Amino acid sequence: MTEAFSTAPEPAALPQLTAAAERIVRLGARLGRSRDEVLRAEALGGACGVPLDVIRALLQGRAAGEPDIHERFRQRLDLLHETHRKDDGRKFSHGEIARQSGISRQQVQALLCGDRRPTMDHCARLERFFNRPAGFLQSEDAEALGCALAGIEKALLRECQEHSERDALAAAASAAAGRRPNLYERHGVDGIALRAALLPDRGRTKLLEWLDTYMEEEAAEQRSGSAGERS
Repeated sequence: MTEAFSTAPEPAALPQLTAAAERIVRLGARLGRSRDEVLRAEALGGACGVPLDVIRALLQGRAAGEPDIHERFRQRLDLLHETHRKDDGRKFSHGEIARQSGISRQQVQALLCGDRRPTMDHCARLERFFNRPAGFLQSEDAEALGCALAGIEKALLRECQEHSERDALAAAASAAAGRRPNLYERHGVDGIALRAALLPDRGRTKLLEWLDTYMEEEAAEQRSGSAGERS
């Protein structure tokens, strides 16, 4: 594991990161939250292990350089060792990490001190011990930040969906007492769109096909009802 990554993130990654950040800002605004509330660099740093100055640069669309893979591993392992604490608030000892991860105590100490380059097995075992996703200790800064942003966006989409559904139900209840609200009254256009955004491409296509069918049936029922009233 001696190969170093490139010194800067791929150019394509920068616009993707800034676009994701702007989507998050728009979702936050719908929930009454500011940019600083939904894009706190400190929270992002804890989630992805990327230094705060690098996070700020990447969110602004600026390349911030990429450390050697060994240095990146050291940065993130130091962060995990410092922030992942026991119930009593104390850090895990080298021996405790060794026993629970299955890595020898000598290797744990060497990894934490930067005296040994990690193997893929070391990374996988340490990521499981610190309860972090696969690749946390190895992924490039832009990729790691992108994963953290995706998690925030997904959580905000769900929250917006819940708000939209509650608002739609309340409006339907006050506007049509005693009548069961239809699909759009129960979920609202925003709620349906937000739910679709959480689906993979195939699922989104099926949902859109189903909505088309539903709308045709709903329109036919309305036409039938109007005709019955006229007669």
